[in-house]
Amino acid sequence: MQQLSGIDQIERAILQVVRENSHSAKILSDLASKIASVFAAEICIIVSFKADISKINQVDYWQRKTDLISAQAVKELAHLTVNHDVSSTSSTSPLIEQSSPLFETIAPLLQDIFPTKAWLGMTTQLQHQANGLVLLLKSQSSPWSQGEQELLSQTLDIIAIAISQAQLQQEALTKSRYQTLLKNLSREISQGYQPQLLFQNCLTEVGKALEVDQGLILMLKYQNPLRAKGRSKHVVKGTAKIACQWSSQGKNSLSQPELSFSLNNSDLCQEAWRNAPNCLNFDTDASFPDLTTDLLRPWGTALLMMPLMGKKTSETDSAMVLGFFVLQHDSPRYWSQDELDLIDWVAVQISTAIIHHQTLNQVQLIVDDRTAQLKSSLDVQAKLSAKMRQHIKQLQKVNQLKDDFMNSMSHELKTPLTSMKIAIKMLRQPQISPQMREKYLDILEQEWNREYNLIKDLLTLQQVESGELDLKPQELSINQAIDNLKRFFTAKLQEEREISLVSKISEPDLKIHTDAESLEHILNELLSNAGKYSDPQTTIELSVSSQGTPKQEEIVISVANIGAGITPEELPHIFDKFRRGTGVTDRAVPGTGLGLTLVQYLVEHLNGTIEVTSEPLHDQSPTFLTTFVLRLPQIQPSIS
Repeated sequence: MQQLSGIDQIERAILQVVRENSHSAKILSDLASKIASVFAAEICIIVSFKADISKINQVDYWQRKTDLISAQAVKELAHLTVNHDVSSTSSTSPLIEQSSPLFETIAPLLQDIFPTKAWLGMTTQLQHQANGLVLLLKSQSSPWSQGEQELLSQTLDIIAIAISQAQLQQEALTKSRYQTLLKNLSREISQGYQPQLLFQNCLTEVGKALEVDQGLILMLKYQNPLRAKGRSKHVVKGTAKIACQWSSQGKNSLSQPELSFSLNNSDLCQEAWRNAPNCLNFDTDASFPDLTTDLLRPWGTALLMMPLMGKKTSETDSAMVLGFFVLQHDSPRYWSQDELDLIDWVAVQISTAIIHHQTLNQVQLIVDDRTAQLKSSLDVQAKLSAKMRQHIKQLQKVNQLKDDFMNSMSHELKTPLTSMKIAIKMLRQPQISPQMREKYLDILEQEWNREYNLIKDLLTLQQVESGELDLKPQELSINQAIDNLKRFFTAKLQEEREISLVSKISEPDLKIHTDAESLEHILNELLSNAGKYSDPQTTIELSVSSQGTPKQEEIVISVANIGAGITPEELPHIFDKFRRGTGVTDRAVPGTGLGLTLVQYLVEHLNGTIEVTSEPLHDQSPTFLTTFVLRLPQIQPSIS
């Protein structure tokens, strides 16, 4: 051993260590180095206590060779020392005797981690309170001399001051770190992030500030949420999901699949739930999660589980535990009251953020639901409005049809009646000649036939619509029927408007098996309609041919005329009841708007089809070629 220095020299060296270092861990490390050098020890361990010496504040050591002892072993040794009443050593004799319970406790560990042959331990006191412990270890078998023990005892006061200075610096550093943490967390929380991002930021900030190894945020989901508020029960049922995970090694769970486990499988979760709203913490011997799965392995020695509390709904009701803020350390660790207060504040802020987010989600759901209801109501109103507009248009069309019908009927009824009245007055003249009498009688007969045909059309239309019209199929000669119509219409059209009628029949003796009365009515109406709308000195063309289809034999009849056409807007409605072309009433074109409607009904009644086209003869021409094409099947005679 080197020549021992005087007490003043040792004190100056220790004070120099305190002056030259501003970091508490550096003070303890250099202090251990100085003391080991003075006493020629191979290892020097210094343990710093808080006011309550049952809890370690800080521990550091110095060793002559780097592989003599591990930092983990030093921490375990330090925790063993504080589990005993080391304060029982008096101020006059701070030496830890080998016969003491502390020595008996740490001796096996010392033999395991270092082949100790001799050791020397003393406690330091400041203002009559123990604030530290100094352990000197050497592998030599020679015991520590009385002079060495007295010298260490004499330097304990200055060592206690150095330890106290390290504690003050550590407290100042810790307070600064906590203030920075609170500032950062306040900023993060004020940003109003989504809970997942807030969890990650809080875990990262707290984990770094408290220098722990791992952090978790667990969110609980209960099988019966209403019963989960009462924590008088021994067991709560549900699942715990790891919402966020942080590690000092830079790993987190954001890129991992969601992990969850049953609360029934975790005694620590059950205990933390029953202990809420108080914090559950362990300095050592706590491994969490306390279950093993393929994706989740227990880890850590020191453990802290701070509950995340929900909002109380009444004074007598307990708040629900939303989850836990979990911190873990892989070695024994003392959780100070300042740390517990800090984590409690963080947990309250996280709980408030969770409740705020849940409330916003509920409000958003209500808003979305009300918006959807309003949208649905507006859609219904829009549909009703559209339907109403459609009905209004239909009513307008009906009113227009009614007006057209009334105008047509007024014309078709009043005109013949007026002619008949005039003819009757003339016939009452006593001096009327036989020739004039015959003329007026012809007028009466003609106008009567006109009124009769109108009534007959209305009755026929009613029979067709009600299904009361009977068919009487028979074989007819198309050639003969066309010749009869041609003789009648040729004379009439030539006399009235100088319009000629030509017919083209594909076969000399073409037969059709159908209802004779219906066919005659259809052809009469088509030719009459063509005559009304043909220009003077033009030709109406009537064509008849036979065409075979895969299903049946058809007779195709077309009637084409040149004159005022049908507009594209009117063309889809040409067969509507009481529908007449624009301006036909003003031009005194006779008709009621029932003729083509009845034609379509009769054609359908005969299982046929009718189509119409109306195209200008050339571009910008006011003259159109209008063609009606009628297709009638051969009605097969019934076998009696």
